[in-house]
Amino acid sequence: MAALSQLDLDRLEVDAKRTAVKQVANMLQRPDQLEKVDQYKRRVARKKATVEAMLKTALQSQLDGVRTGLSQLQTALQDVQEIKNGLEEVDNTYKSIANLNDKLKIVRDENTRHRQLAAAVDNLKHISTVPETIKKTADLIAEGKLLHAHKCLSELEMSRDDLLFEVHRQQTSSATDRNLIMQYFKDLDKIYTELGKQLWLVLQRTLITVRREPTVTVTVLRIIEREERTDAVMLKRQEQTGFIPPWRPKRWRAKCFEVLQESMSRRIEGSQLEDRTLDKMWLVRHLERTRKNVLEDIRVVKTLCEPCFPPSYHIVERYVSMYHKAIQQNLHDVINQQLESNEIVSLLNWVNAYTGPDAMGDPELQIDTSKLGSLLGEKMVETLQDHYLKTRGGNIKDWMNNTLKSDQNDWDRNTQPDADAEGYFITSMPVILFEMIEQNLQVAAHIHESMIVKVLDVCVNELLHLSKTFSAAIREYKDRHLVDRSKPKFYVLYMTANINNCLAFIGFAEQLRSKYVKSDIDEAKEPDKFAVLAKTFNSIAREGCRYLLEEVFIDLSSHTSGLLSRDLWLNSPIPVDTICITVEDYSQDFVHLKPKYFEYLMAKQAERIVVEYVKAMLSPSKKISFKSYEERKNAAEKVCQEAEQLERLFGKLAPGVQIPIDLMPMLMEAVKLKDTSMLSLEISGILNKYPDARVEQLVNLLQLRGDMSKSDARQMIMEIVGDENLSKPRQEGIFTQALTM
Repeated sequence: MAALSQLDLDRLEVDAKRTAVKQVANMLQRPDQLEKVDQYKRRVARKKATVEAMLKTALQSQLDGVRTGLSQLQTALQDVQEIKNGLEEVDNTYKSIANLNDKLKIVRDENTRHRQLAAAVDNLKHISTVPETIKKTADLIAEGKLLHAHKCLSELEMSRDDLLFEVHRQQTSSATDRNLIMQYFKDLDKIYTELGKQLWLVLQRTLITVRREPTVTVTVLRIIEREERTDAVMLKRQEQTGFIPPWRPKRWRAKCFEVLQESMSRRIEGSQLEDRTLDKMWLVRHLERTRKNVLEDIRVVKTLCEPCFPPSYHIVERYVSMYHKAIQQNLHDVINQQLESNEIVSLLNWVNAYTGPDAMGDPELQIDTSKLGSLLGEKMVETLQDHYLKTRGGNIKDWMNNTLKSDQNDWDRNTQPDADAEGYFITSMPVILFEMIEQNLQVAAHIHESMIVKVLDVCVNELLHLSKTFSAAIREYKDRHLVDRSKPKFYVLYMTANINNCLAFIGFAEQLRSKYVKSDIDEAKEPDKFAVLAKTFNSIAREGCRYLLEEVFIDLSSHTSGLLSRDLWLNSPIPVDTICITVEDYSQDFVHLKPKYFEYLMAKQAERIVVEYVKAMLSPSKKISFKSYEERKNAAEKVCQEAEQLERLFGKLAPGVQIPIDLMPMLMEAVKLKDTSMLSLEISGILNKYPDARVEQLVNLLQLRGDMSKSDARQMIMEIVGDENLSKPRQEGIFTQALTM
């Protein structure tokens, strides 16, 4: 070890010399630094002296610490030895008194009897007068002197508990002694129960009592607080001794709050004075009475109860919380009665206004409504909303169907339908339905903003269902009319009104969309029901227009069937004149259509007349066969004249409506053309403008000339159009209609 220490010292000395050489080399790098060698020596000497002083101080401190530690260890050793001697002495003494416990048993028993007798002496006054005290207390309770009654009961209870405690402390506790004491004081618990009933009765009438006799309320609260303090004392003694008197802890403060809660629940329930069988507005009346009662009671609590109750009760907050719970329970009981849709609306509206300025949020009350929580809970609200939507959906459906049935009954009236300010025929159905929808949406807005979209969705779905029923009703109306065209008397006018109704439905639907739908509908995720609704009613309107056209052409059928016939048409102006007169006559009724469908109907009517001409020209069973060029020229000129006559008629009745009248002279140009070499040019012009023309139709057109065989006509047409691909899809037009009608 000594050798190792010497090696360490030698190594340290070498390292120190090496470090010193480096420092000297750093200090004497320039010649001018040699002049400062003495200065450097003095500086190093000072540092050396300082370090040596520090080392001496450190060594002295360490030596002092070691000296003190050794001294303390010596003292501790002496103390341990003294303690050891003392423990040995105690052990020897304990062994010498091992039998002292048995010797003192008589003293211990005597001491126990002494304590019991002392307790009996202390409570002798109360023990000897228990029956009289019980009777006196009962009289005091009957007289309403509750504080004095409680004092007497407390003294009796204290005497009983002291005796029971002494019995409990005995090592050999006797159940007989305990039962004897309990039997002697048996009436005490009965009187306490009677006192409690009086206290709870006063508390149930707290809001009345504080107005008339606030001192009674204060007395009851003083008694309750005394019992609470006694409970605390007894519980603490139980921790120390394991003894707890009978009926402790009583917890009368908790009972006090239970009684107040029950009284509030009964007050809320008492607000319901009738049910649905007696008054349809029973729930509205009940909720309004509840609101008024609660506000009135809380005002009483803030002004009169708060001074009577101990501050620790926080009675205002307690009352608010207890009323909140009572209302919650009452609302759940009401909901379990299977509410109707209008009752659900009333309930949810009331719940929404519950924390508002007309209820708990009344500025005068200064209630922190954020602490109250929800009356119903999100799940219950959603359940009510779903039930409302289901019930309201059924009601809306019934309402719409009933409105349609009522409207259908009006269709058979012998009076014209009503007209709007512009003279367009309408019925009341669209206005009635959309007023009903608007009312439902306004009601939904009172329930919750999210309900607007849900109710709107229900209404649109029911409108889509109604559209099918409406379409079927119009079809049945038309079929019934065709059986006997004299009935209904104003068939055309009511059909006109229904067509206008469709436009009203579309307009009202767009109003609902712009008013209640806040964002664009993503049709990739869900179909735009408003667009579907508009398309559906537009389709129904056009269907109604077709029924009106059918009515017109039933009257014209005998005249259109005679077009391009030698006997009925060639030498007579009657057919076209009759057509024009009939069209003009019906147009007097059609002007009551809204412009959109009037123009559509007039365009379809003109198109249908052209189709009738085209059918007559291109029919395989020709009604006329021209024998000479002059004859077909005259016929062609007659068709052109009639086309001009029809064009003037529709130009007068429906200016601006595009009608395909030009097809008639175009076809007749191919008929009257004298130079057959130009026919291909005419046919090509027809095909360019009307690509739906069929080969057979064009062949029949050429055959109408009377100077071409069917084979020559077909060969010419095939040279113009080539092989016709029958599977090729064609755009429907006049020629297609001529084939299908």
